[in-house]
Amino acid sequence: MRFLFNDRFLEVELGKRAVATRSISIGDEFLPEHFTRKPLMPATLVLESVTQLAGWLYIATKDFAISTVLALAQGVEVSGEVQPGSTLRLDATMIYEHRGGATLRGLATCEQQPVLRVDRLVFASRPLSVPDDIQRARDMFDYISGGYRLHEGPSR
Repeated sequence: MRFLFNDRFLEVELGKRAVATRSISIGDEFLPEHFTRKPLMPATLVLESVTQLAGWLYIATKDFAISTVLALAQGVEVSGEVQPGSTLRLDATMIYEHRGGATLRGLATCEQQPVLRVDRLVFASRPLSVPDDIQRARDMFDYISGGYRLHEGPSR
């Protein structure tokens, strides 16, 4: 099973930044198991949401011709709670690319208040050379981004 933690991409500036949203529902599978008397989205899943966005920014920047893995998350600061009915705004910024990877930073806000900040997300990558693998990455981006069209903005 694949867990997708971005509902819709709002902005993508290749090589620079991406913005997405994640709406939290009382029906989300992780809520009943986490703080049973006070449903909250676990901070680890907020971090996962930001990390997924950052990974997709890097993959799209490389024209979907790479596969990535998160190697390091450093400088994570949790400063708020996320309850059902809330919408997270996720922001990923490319700091720099390096040989075999990239370093990004991320921020998650809820009602314009920061709930999680991560100073460094270091991704390692390897090239994809099989055209079908690259197309699958493009198709997955289209699926998880809510129909965002690179260079055109969100589809309506």
